[in-house]
Amino acid sequence: MIAHALTIIVNELNHQLTEAYGMSANHAPAGLRDLSSTNFPLSPGAQSATQECLNLTLVNIQEEAEFRKTSPVGRSPSGTLYQSPPLQLNVLVLLTATYASYSEALLMLGRAMQFFHAQPLFTELNVKRESLTLHAPAHALDRLREFKLAIDLYSPTLEETHHVWSTLKTAPVPSALYKLRLLTVVTDAPDTKVLPMLERRLPAYKQDKN
Repeated sequence: MIAHALTIIVNELNHQLTEAYGMSANHAPAGLRDLSSTNFPLSPGAQSATQECLNLTLVNIQEEAEFRKTSPVGRSPSGTLYQSPPLQLNVLVLLTATYASYSEALLMLGRAMQFFHAQPLFTELNVKRESLTLHAPAHALDRLREFKLAIDLYSPTLEETHHVWSTLKTAPVPSALYKLRLLTVVTDAPDTKVLPMLERRLPAYKQDKN
C-alpha cells in the first residue's frame, strides 16, 4: 500500500521531469531510496552516476486517529458485520537531491518542489496509466485500486531537521520534507468478515425459600 503510493508519486515526478525539461527517460531522475543504506553513500564529490538523482525516503508514519473513533460493527441479514475503519495515514517523506554539483542539486530540488506545488493531489483519475503499473508491487493485494493522496510541504524546526539527518546517519544535502496524507486507500484486500450472532443469556438465580 505505502510502497505503491510512493511509487505512483515517483512515476508522476519522473514523467514531469522528462516531459517538461527534456531529461532522458532512460535514467529516471527520481526514485525511492534508503539514504541510510551503506550501499548509497552521500559524499558530495562522489563519482558514481547513480548518485545523480532525486530521492524520496520514508521518514515516519503517523495514523490519523480521528477515523478510529467510528464503530466497526454493523448489522447485515447474515449476522454481525465487522468492517475496519479506513486506514488513514500521514507519511513523512524526505525529498533530497544528491548531485556532485551543488547548484545542480538546488536546480533539481526546485523543479520537484514546483511540481508538487502545482499538483498537490493524486488520485487514480488524474495520474497517468503507466504511473499505476510501472514498478508496482507484484502482488495484487499490495496495489492500490482507488486512492486520494495529498502531498503538502512540511516545515520542520531546526531541531527536527537535525534529528532527521542524525537518524539517517548521513551528511545533509539539499532537501525538503513533505507530509503525504493517504486520505482514501482502497485495495483488493478483504476488510470485512461476518461474525455469528451470539445469544445473550442471563444467569439463572435460585429463589430463596422461606
